[in-house]
Amino acid sequence: MGVSYIYNSLRGCEPTGEKTMSRILGILIAAMLAYGLLRCCVVKRMLEEAESARRMLSSEVQALREETDALESALRSGPDDREIEKLARERLGLVMPDETIFYFTNAEDKEG
Repeated sequence: MGVSYIYNSLRGCEPTGEKTMSRILGILIAAMLAYGLLRCCVVKRMLEEAESARRMLSSEVQALREETDALESALRSGPDDREIEKLARERLGLVMPDETIFYFTNAEDKEG
């Protein structure tokens, strides 16, 4: 044992008391700084993800606006004869009076 330890213990002083408090305070501050840095990194990553999602949604909104403009333009111009004929053929199965319809069947269907 050193002379200073014996001297301090005889005086009733605890030399490590202040050092212990300083160390605890230093560890506490370091832990708080580490936590703050970690949270900062997490928030930064979340912000980058949100910005990426915003850009993606912004481009989707732009595409939908263009589609809306095209549809509004089509509505303003009214139905086109070709469009009406196309819809009549596809949805209703109609044909022009001078057209002939051919139905093809597979040879496999006849045998089976």
